[in-house]
Amino acid sequence: MHSEFILCQDFVFRPTHVDGCSHQRYADGLAITTVNFKSYTQTIPDPQRRLFDFLIRKLKPKSTDEGH
Repeated sequence: MHSEFILCQDFVFRPTHVDGCSHQRYADGLAITTVNFKSYTQTIPDPQRRLFDFLIRKLKPKSTDEGH
């Protein structure tokens, strides 16, 4: 069964419920990852991009919103 819960950056979720994600860094140093689910969006502080990088590895999207 692939509905296990994952804990990353104090955020608990099921990867199978994640539709997408994005990462944004602000001029003041704040960095967040926004996670999109089927019915809601959650924003999580993510200064080292740990959650975002984990989700990218899990989701393997065709492209990301942050430049390469």
